[in-house]
Amino acid sequence: MKMSDWALLQTLYEYRNVTHAADHLYLSQPTVTKRLKLIEEEFGVTIALRSKRGIQFTPEGEYLAVKASQITAILREIHDHLALSSQETPATLFIGASNSMTRSSLPEIIQAHRLSHPHIQFEITTELSSQLTRLVEQGKLDLAFVNGEIPFSGEKLLFRREHAYLASISPLRPEDLNQHPYLTYYKDPCTQSILEQWWKEYHSSPFPTGLKVQHGDICREMVLKGLGYSIFFVPDYMADHPKYRCLLYHRDGTPLTRNTWLIYTSQAFEKKQVREFVERFMKNSEEI
Repeated sequence: MKMSDWALLQTLYEYRNVTHAADHLYLSQPTVTKRLKLIEEEFGVTIALRSKRGIQFTPEGEYLAVKASQITAILREIHDHLALSSQETPATLFIGASNSMTRSSLPEIIQAHRLSHPHIQFEITTELSSQLTRLVEQGKLDLAFVNGEIPFSGEKLLFRREHAYLASISPLRPEDLNQHPYLTYYKDPCTQSILEQWWKEYHSSPFPTGLKVQHGDICREMVLKGLGYSIFFVPDYMADHPKYRCLLYHRDGTPLTRNTWLIYTSQAFEKKQVREFVERFMKNSEEI
């Protein structure tokens, strides 16, 4: 069990509400729910039950929550003691990520890294992937998580491969999508190109312009209201509504996917804080 899981248990126990705990941890509600389920599976017990008044901890959950508080307190004491001993100068990591990742995966990555590197400060820039790539090349960002195969002159590590899915409250076939209203949000040109190439496999008509909103979570709410369909790569958007998700495939049966990369330059890697983050990422990326 990761230290970030103990922190999640402690926060849930304090707030007794998934929404409030998620806000405090800077995580999405689906991410908190998923992590709680994984913890329950690891220990083989039910930790908490949902009700109209929030969440109710079971006796086993109460026990784990108390231990979570003790463990996080001990860890904090250790870090504080070592910080005073080493008198390490605080350093800042300048990280870029898309809006969707900033709201889902990135907070957990930062939380986990801070447990072992409490002196590190983070400054987050949220932009489209193409812009983040330029900022890394210009030395204005140390690292960035970017979507798609954007040309980059530095180093990159695969963070995850996302399988695209159709989000709609009614079943739709790829061949029939041009007969239904399309909902979308601002995407990077690389992601848009992936979708347009896939569209050409099923339709002779141009990719639809659709009704465009600012963010993916707004688009999701419009889908749930029955205003149209959308296509997402980020799993969290529809994690609580699996019956409205339909994975997408190319004509040849292969999955429609998008890669997300961690990128950095060799110059940035010379900084201790960047090197430690990249090395930890390479070691623990499968756990995030």
